[in-house]
Formats: sequence, C-alpha cells, structure tokens
Amino acid sequence: MFGGRALTWFVVVGAAACVLAASCTGKTAATGISSSSTKVSTTKPTPSTEPSPSSATPIPQKIPRVFDPKHFETGGSDLNPWVPMTPGVQIIRKGTVFIGGRTVPHLTVTTITDVTKKINGVQALLVLDQDIDGGQVSEQAVDYLAEDVGGHVWYLGSYTEAYEGGQFLNAQDAWLAGVNGAIAGLWFPGDPQPGSQPFSQVQVPGVEQSAALVVQVGQRKCVPFDCFKDVVVLQEAGSENKYWAPGVGQILTEPLSGAAQEIEQLINVKELSPSALAELSAEALKLDKHAVQTVPSVFAASNPAVRAR
Repeated sequence: MFGGRALTWFVVVGAAACVLAASCTGKTAATGISSSSTKVSTTKPTPSTEPSPSSATPIPQKIPRVFDPKHFETGGSDLNPWVPMTPGVQIIRKGTVFIGGRTVPHLTVTTITDVTKKINGVQALLVLDQDIDGGQVSEQAVDYLAEDVGGHVWYLGSYTEAYEGGQFLNAQDAWLAGVNGAIAGLWFPGDPQPGSQPFSQVQVPGVEQSAALVVQVGQRKCVPFDCFKDVVVLQEAGSENKYWAPGVGQILTEPLSGAAQEIEQLINVKELSPSALAELSAEALKLDKHAVQTVPSVFAASNPAVRAR
C-alpha cells in the first residue's frame, strides 16, 4: 500500500528500539525499559494483538463540559472512542522535528499504563509518553488523565523529564490540578462538534495556558499504519492540528506555524503483554516518585501513584 517506504520505517524504528534497550542487550540508565516492551512492528498487527472494543460498551451520559468529581466513577470510564483508556494499549508515532536548524527523526511511544493517582478528588490514569529524537531518548513524560461518565477526558496534571546522553537533565512541565492554582483542563470532549466553543486544556497560573478547538469531525485520514474513518481534528494552541481516530487515539500531528515544525504519523498500535505492561507501568511509577524530589512544590503533598492490583 505504501511501497518502498516500509524499509525506511523499519530501519528507523528498529534503531530506536535498540537505543531504548541499551543496544538490545540490557536496560538504559535513563528509562529502565527492556527490549521486550519496546519492540515494534511496521506492519499492521494481527487481529489477536489489536485492542478490541467491549461488546457491551456503556453509553456516555449527557453532562456539561464542566469538571466535577461527582461525574466520575470510582473505577474510571472508557467511553470516549477517540481516546482509549484501556491499560496495555500502546501506539507508536514516527515523524520529524525541526531542532537547531535541522530536521531530526522523531519517535513517540505512548502507553496507557495501569497506574493511577488521586488528583483533585478524582482517580487519574497515568499515560506514559517516551520521545526519541535522532536515535536518542530525549524525554519521558506522564500525563494524568481521567474520563467522566459523559466521555469527557480531563487533563489533571503532567510531569516531564529531559535526558541528554542517557542521563537525567531536568524536570519540566510539572503541574497537578488543585495545586498552586492549577485547574483541570479538558483534554478531549465526549461530544466533539465543529463550531463549538474552544476549551481550555491547560490552566496553570503564571506558567502555561493552552486552549483547543474542534475543527473537523467524520473525516477519513490515511497514515502509514492504516486508513481511518470518523476522525476528529483538534487544533491546539493555534499552532498544530491533531487527528484522533476511534479505537486508536492520536494518529497524526501536523504543524500550522512556529519554529518547531513537528510532524508525527501513526506507524503501529498494539496491546502489550502483561510483562511488558508491568515494565512500563513501573517506569510511570518511577517518574511519579521522582517528581516528588525534583518538583516538591507541586508533588510533595500529592497522593503517591499506585499500580492496579
């Protein structure tokens, strides 16, 4: 379907997997991830390895786009088709980012872990993002997300670590809803409609403010992994469009303007084995714990993250 490009993707992704696995023989000091949890394929997984929706999926309730702990179920929800919240789902996007006057290969591995943390009265799920630029691990981040009974996915916090040469460099983008005036943001609405009002994704006083807008729904979009229907397009911060496909999540990032012209396209999606999920969940736990040391003003008084039993 995509001709000779497949070889190029395989070489780049394979090289990145070896970086994460410390030359494919051990673990990297920066991430502690083994090759069993980072091995990726450039071909579409067989039906047995793809995430499958429940045969009895509940219907989202009609509620306003207002954050309220009363709208959340104790065990969490997985109602929004465009934002999978099932632990073990992993998507890999490949692209490029413009850094220092040159275009650098870029890979993002996003994993829905089975780790939770109570934030602002709500049990949030930790989503682990691992960025690889030019064959080197550059960042790891956890996003704290929670979905209400209306299918609205809320952004309750974030923590990012940057690395250089495999060593910790600094902590960035650290905030939690309810701490230092930060407010929960709407990550993705349960009822995306073009023409609806913009919504705030990040509200951290004196640090960061970011809004998003639904610009298109019901789109058909092709990326290296596959072609998708019923795609929703969000414009974030007025600088980029992100495309979200049902049952998969984010499949494409396209810049609109700005110096850092980052482009990402989905190249793989799969369901992790229990052992691979355990490794990546342990990594998310480690990041949450390290945040207490690096950014105590935000995380010191927070509830520790825990893995589901």
